[in-house]
Amino acid sequence: MTILPPAGTGKRGRTLDGLLAALQSLLLERGAGAFSISDISERAGAAQGTFYNYASSVDDLVEELATLLSASLAVLGRRAPCAETDPVAAFVFKTRRTLGISVRAPDYGRLLFDSGLPADRLLADLRRDLEADIRMGTASGVFKPAKPALSASLIAGCMLGAGLDLHRGKLPKSAIEDAAAEMLVMLGLPRAAAQQAAAVRIRFEAPGPLPLQWLALVSVEGTSP
Repeated sequence: MTILPPAGTGKRGRTLDGLLAALQSLLLERGAGAFSISDISERAGAAQGTFYNYASSVDDLVEELATLLSASLAVLGRRAPCAETDPVAAFVFKTRRTLGISVRAPDYGRLLFDSGLPADRLLADLRRDLEADIRMGTASGVFKPAKPALSASLIAGCMLGAGLDLHRGKLPKSAIEDAAAEMLVMLGLPRAAAQQAAAVRIRFEAPGPLPLQWLALVSVEGTSP
């Protein structure tokens, strides 16, 4: 995958990253809706007028952060098996990696679930990726959903709910494999095969530290195979 920072990699890119870092800090400290453009600009060390060169409102910058978060999560999946040749392995890899963030990278869990960051954009990107993989698995005869788009929507919701419960400690870390198996069953795999596939050993690659920044993401993506 190729990461293209929206403000480039020069001074504008650094300024946008500074605003996004300030936004993340304020979201985690105060929660959504409890700060202003002035607060973000002050924390970023930028003039308030500078903010409007990158976003028209706080909500606009939050949307940019959601895009950055989705891109960051996508980079973590860059080592996933090819869904076209092994849809089950690809599904298990992406599912367990995504759910694992809730317990292995708690700062990300806080940003996802405690800051008030809208889930719509993240769900849309997750659903789109899932649907593409499900359709590949269906074409190869491995998955058997009656309606791939509906299955993608249901599984995306399951992942969000399980991720929240893992973050809150309502589910143990061991539930990640069980959740992946249950979702494979939803896609038509026999339970025994689903449990075996979900139990395959996967090395967890921790995401980069917060705050998320476009330029840091470009650096990480550039080292990928």
